[in-house]
Amino acid sequence: MNKYVWIVFGLVIVAGISLATWAGAANKGDKEALHAYLKMEQARNQDNKSFKKSSSHVTLSDFSIPGAVLSEVDEIRSYKGSNIEDLLTSSDEKLSFIMEDDEVKGIVIATDSEPIMAGGEKSGPELFDLYEEIKNTLGEDVDIKYFSYAGGFAFVATDSEGEEHLWLDERAAAFLKLSPHTQLDAEEVVESIKEGAQ
Repeated sequence: MNKYVWIVFGLVIVAGISLATWAGAANKGDKEALHAYLKMEQARNQDNKSFKKSSSHVTLSDFSIPGAVLSEVDEIRSYKGSNIEDLLTSSDEKLSFIMEDDEVKGIVIATDSEPIMAGGEKSGPELFDLYEEIKNTLGEDVDIKYFSYAGGFAFVATDSEGEEHLWLDERAAAFLKLSPHTQLDAEEVVESIKEGAQ
């Protein structure tokens, strides 16, 4: 082999090692949050031998949902439009699902480097069902993000034509006095959020 082949071969190896190192760092927050969840569950189930076996099958979903932050109350009150995106700022947090085989056990919220929270035995399956419902309703290429509201969650789904649709979990829906688990128009949700900010 000539020296150029060796150089290219060396560059490919270095790039592969760098990419693997970057991917490991990028997932540090998720891994730490999952580890904290497993430690909490182990402490809660320390006498349960079957838990120790099943916990080895616990992983994170192979996708995550990007997060957003709702504007401050003053901005919400003065907002004249009907587009929820105008009231959201992108966040570096993302939501992943804790999976045991095909069963949803909870959620993890983390940045690429920091864990935020792990748990949500009740909200995990509910949010996963909402995510699946959005995909089934609007298709695979829909853009989905989440934001927290009053201890609950809202999913904002933007379809290929730029239309916004929202789904609320039970808790967010209760505070906004809207239907949970139902496709809602952005304008309706924005109005309820504005009323709640008064």
